[in-house]
Amino acid sequence: MMGSKENDEMSTSGFLSLLANNQIKELIIEKNPSTDRSVAVGKYKDDQGNERAYEAEIFLSDDFLEMVEQSGVGDWKIETKDPIGRTLLLFIVPLLIVLLILYFLFARQLRNAGKGAMQFGKSRARLSQNRQKITFSDVAGIEEAKEEVEEVIDYLKDPDKFKRLGGQIPKGVIMVGPPGTGKTLLARAIAGEADVPFFNISGSDFVEMFVGVGASRVRDMFEQGKRNAPCIIFIDEIDAVGRSRFSGYGGGHDEREQTLNALLVEMDGFEGKSGVIVMAATNRPDVLDPALLRPGRFDRQISIDLPDFRGRHAILNVHAKKVKLADNVDLEIVARGTPGFSGADLANLVNESALLAAREDKMAIYMDDLEEARDKVCWGKERRSRVIDDHEKKVTAYHEAGHALIGLHCDNTTPLHKVTIIPRGNALGATMHLPEYDKYTHTKTELIDELTVLMGGRCAEEIIFNEITSGAYVDIKQASAISRKMVCEWGMSESVGLLNYGDIDGYGQEPYHGGYSPETAREIDLEVRQIITGVSQRAMEILMTHRDQLEKLGEQLLVEETMDVFAIKDLLDMPIGETEKRRRFKGNGSLSSDEDTPDSGDDDDDGTEGVPLLVEAPADDDVETPAPVIPDALADDDAEVDNVDVDDKDKGKVVDGPLPETAESRAPDRYDDGTDAVTG
Repeated sequence: MMGSKENDEMSTSGFLSLLANNQIKELIIEKNPSTDRSVAVGKYKDDQGNERAYEAEIFLSDDFLEMVEQSGVGDWKIETKDPIGRTLLLFIVPLLIVLLILYFLFARQLRNAGKGAMQFGKSRARLSQNRQKITFSDVAGIEEAKEEVEEVIDYLKDPDKFKRLGGQIPKGVIMVGPPGTGKTLLARAIAGEADVPFFNISGSDFVEMFVGVGASRVRDMFEQGKRNAPCIIFIDEIDAVGRSRFSGYGGGHDEREQTLNALLVEMDGFEGKSGVIVMAATNRPDVLDPALLRPGRFDRQISIDLPDFRGRHAILNVHAKKVKLADNVDLEIVARGTPGFSGADLANLVNESALLAAREDKMAIYMDDLEEARDKVCWGKERRSRVIDDHEKKVTAYHEAGHALIGLHCDNTTPLHKVTIIPRGNALGATMHLPEYDKYTHTKTELIDELTVLMGGRCAEEIIFNEITSGAYVDIKQASAISRKMVCEWGMSESVGLLNYGDIDGYGQEPYHGGYSPETAREIDLEVRQIITGVSQRAMEILMTHRDQLEKLGEQLLVEETMDVFAIKDLLDMPIGETEKRRRFKGNGSLSSDEDTPDSGDDDDDGTEGVPLLVEAPADDDVETPAPVIPDALADDDAEVDNVDVDDKDKGKVVDGPLPETAESRAPDRYDDGTDAVTG
């Protein structure tokens, strides 16, 4: 009845007037529970006596019900109704809107994923459809590694040649080496030389939050490889997924272990004649699972070490093609001054030199730009804006002068390069030593000289100020590490003997406290203390003997703030040695005209690198430099000191960190908190 077109819609007052005049014959009150208003419908008699339908809004109250009772309406009732339309509007329509939004969001994610939710199990290996532009001409400094992969390239170019002879190409090639040595670049160059598709994936791409996804991606990756054969599948940082299952992490149901098992099965299971070569790269071969490295999976392991002098020169030539160099830039000098640099470090050096030259509006990169870039990469950028107290600056100057002076008066130290009391990076000052050639072993005498240099800063403070500071914290730390290695690892102590106590380690224990008795530990500590005491006494004797030079150099450092080895030797009236002559150049990159400059090391006919031997600058004729004070525990009966032999795997890192044998392993000299270290 409600809402009918035949009903007379009337006002509330009109309805109450009809009710008071007893004209209402039928009354139905429709109560709405959501509001206070109700609707009265029914029939009434008009003035002519005709019955008509009506509809009126009323306010339902006790007074209204009493009025209805008194009016004499015979047939009336109250009905409670909940309109369907209002229910749909309040509940169903919002729910539909939310469902539609969720549907469109999920549909978009499915489109982005490719083919739906099952795409989680698909491989994330990226296929380079275009032929590789990188070739062996873009890779320098790793000639031995390129020779080892030549047959892989031959196989990818002409597989039938090997099939006719029944030969099997290695199924996998894993490249091992420090970061930045060109492992990934070599893999791309192999694909470019062979002109085949190249799949690239990271080891971390296999692992997901869902169990079983990694194994599924491994299987899908090899399926893609077979469809695009011949091709190369390259897994970068494979140690993320190939860690040893015996290392005790994660348990037997770890997702990484399932992924590794799938990788082992696929590498050993797919056919050797499928034309798929698996290559991988890692800088952590020690954590890889042994099953991954066995023949039949990764048959060939290629070691890519830091480049030597020839390698660095070749790498610099490659990167120099991308920038504009001045005519008198000698990259051979730069190569000799960057031992320990990786290929990535050398690329960064060239880029930094270009930025420095552009900042000064130069038309080309000069030699001084390359030198400043090298110093910035090794020791950080100069921070001239830092304000240092005058007294602390004076302490820093004499501290660095002590390091430098002992380095000049010891015949077996790394050549001095530069001394500065300008903050660099986190350091308040630095004594920079720069090796001229790659060095892989160290004699006892060399180590004693290096320790003496480390003690020079502390001894200079004590001589000049009759006080010591915390600035020698890193010096002492490095000296302690070197001397402990001499006793525990390198067999340079007669009382301890030719025993290695450095490789034994236990959880919660220091390396030198595990695997041997407390008496042995006490003996080791005494030997280390004796070495440190001996070199400290020697450093004190050298500085006391040359105190005039110490004071002169310290005062000049306060004036100039930065002095190279040429300025220091000129100040102290010390002759320039052949080592410095080979490195000397003017600011624009040309060799100094006032010095006879020998051949800078061109390759000789005998095939050697052409690295000249170091010729140390002699001390003053009228002053005798104290001889190395070698403790009795380290002294040999023979006058000669044997070299420290190292295994191939440890070559180039005889001393980890403390000994500044490479430019990149050197620490800054003086830190914000007053601690310091000698970089060399």
